[in-house]
Amino acid sequence: MLQRIQTLFLLLAAAAMLTASVTPLALFNYNGDEVMFEAMGIYLNGTLSDSTWGLFVIGVISSLLALVTIFLYNKRMLQIRLSIFNVVVMVGFYLFFIFILYQVYPVENLEFQRVGVGVIMPVIAIILIVLAIRKIGADEALVRSLNRLRR
Repeated sequence: MLQRIQTLFLLLAAAAMLTASVTPLALFNYNGDEVMFEAMGIYLNGTLSDSTWGLFVIGVISSLLALVTIFLYNKRMLQIRLSIFNVVVMVGFYLFFIFILYQVYPVENLEFQRVGVGVIMPVIAIILIVLAIRKIGADEALVRSLNRLRR
């Protein structure tokens, strides 16, 4: 289990999604006010203006899904399916982020300042999950070829 490279990929993906859940996603200016967008809320000049707990929940679910996938090492096809579902959840993280951004603040008044670490981490996690899927598939192909030799 822990000696496989896909385990490392899945652990790093889980850590990346946890990082995305607790670090700032972006910093904007809105009519001269500073807006910090985090997974737990939108802070206007340091005070919570809108709650975005859904992003936090999506990030934690994705992280837990990657950790659960590690322990299903005997069921490789289930690992692949859960990993694909996890990628869909991570894309949903971005879609929900964009939805909240457009829903809460009018875009024409937003002035982008900088991207936070939290926006980049799901992309890194998606890449790591895809690498894990490839390695899990290679393991499955190896096991199937060995089963053919035994018959």
